[in-house]
Amino acid sequence: MSANQRTDCFFNLTTPERIDLFRRRQALRVENVFRTFYGWAMLPLAIFGAIATIIFIISCYKAIKARRVSRKCYALLMNRAIGDALTCCSALVTCIYVLTWHDINRDMVVVIESFFIGSFWSAMVSYCSLSVLKLFAVWKPFHYRKWFTMRRCVNLMIISWTILVLMVSYTLAISALVKIPDLNAWSGCKAETCLRNMYRSRNLMTASVYCFTIIVFVVTCFFIRKAQNFSNSFKKREKDGGGRIRMVRFPLWKLALNVGTFAILNVPYAIWCIGLVLNPYPCLFQRNYSEMMRLLGCIRLFLVIRCILDPVLSFITDFQLRRGFLEMFGQGRKIGDQRSTFKQSYSSSSADQNSIIDRATRSQTVTTIASSNPSTKDKTKKSASFGGLEVDRKMDRF
Repeated sequence: MSANQRTDCFFNLTTPERIDLFRRRQALRVENVFRTFYGWAMLPLAIFGAIATIIFIISCYKAIKARRVSRKCYALLMNRAIGDALTCCSALVTCIYVLTWHDINRDMVVVIESFFIGSFWSAMVSYCSLSVLKLFAVWKPFHYRKWFTMRRCVNLMIISWTILVLMVSYTLAISALVKIPDLNAWSGCKAETCLRNMYRSRNLMTASVYCFTIIVFVVTCFFIRKAQNFSNSFKKREKDGGGRIRMVRFPLWKLALNVGTFAILNVPYAIWCIGLVLNPYPCLFQRNYSEMMRLLGCIRLFLVIRCILDPVLSFITDFQLRRGFLEMFGQGRKIGDQRSTFKQSYSSSSADQNSIIDRATRSQTVTTIASSNPSTKDKTKKSASFGGLEVDRKMDRF
C-alpha cells in the first residue's frame, strides 16, 4: 500500500490524536475495508448488474431495430444502460483486484473508480433529455418531430460521453500530479490542496447534476399536468354537448418510475458529495481514510442496486423489451405464433361472419326487388318506386 508521504496532514499532531489515529487504523485497516465492501459485498451485485444491463442493451437494440418502439426515447434509455454497464464493469474489476492482489494499492483502486461515475452521468443525460422530449411534445407538438430528430439525439449522447471522458481525464491528471513522485516534485501538489480541490469541483458538479435532473422532471410534470387540465376542459365541453369524449393520455409513468429510482437510490451519493463540498477541514479525508472509504463502499452498493433495479422494472413494465428478452432465448416466436394464430382465428371468424351477413343482405335485396316489381294485374293500381306518378298518369290516359 502506498504511504502518505506527500501530505502534511499527519504532522504536528498531539499525543492523544496520534494514539487515537493509531487505534482507529488498527481497528479498521484500509485493506479490510477494500476486501469487505469493495470486494465480497460488491461482487454478486456487480455480476448481476453487468448481466442485467447487457441484456437490457441487447433487448433495447432489438426493439429499436424492429421499429416496435420510439427510437429516440429508447435510444436514450440505452444510453443510460451503457453507463450502468460501465459502472458495473468497473466495480467488477475493482472486486477482482482487491480480492486477488495481496498488497492492495489504494491509488490503483482510485484509478479504477474514476469510471464508476459513468452511470450517474449517463442517467442524468438520459432522464433530462427524456423529460425535455415529453415536455416539448406537449408544448410544441407540431415542431416536435422537426426539432428533435434521431440524429440530434445521437449527437447529444456523443457530446455527453465526451464530457465524461474529459472529467475522467481531469481526475486522472490531477491524481498523477499528486501520486507520481516525479510529477509531484515538479508540481508541488498535495492531497489536501490540488487533489481536494479536484474532488470538490467534481462533487459539486455531481450534486448539481442530481438536483438538475429532479428539477427538470418536476417542471415537466407540472407543465404536462397543466396541459392535461386544459384538455380536460375540452372533454367536458364535448361531454356536455353530447359529443364523443376523446381520452388524452400522457405516458409519463415509466419515466417517473426510472427517475424515482434515480432520486431515491442516488440520494446517499448526492449527500456524500454535498458533505465533502461543504467540509471546511482539508485533512478530514486523509486522517479518516478508512472510515471514509468504508462509508463510500456502502454508498456504492446503492448505486449498483439502482443499475440492477432499472432493467428489471423495465422488463416487468414494458412488453416490447420483455418480448426482445424472450426472443433471445427462443421464446419470442411462440408469442408471435400465438398472436398469428389469434389473428387467423379472428380473421376466419370475421370472414364467416361477413359471409353470413352478405348472404342475408343478398336475400334481403332479392326480397326487396321481388316486392318492388308489381304483377301484371296490379299495374294499373300500383306505381313504380321512383317516378310512379308519371306511370299512373300514362296508364289512365291509355
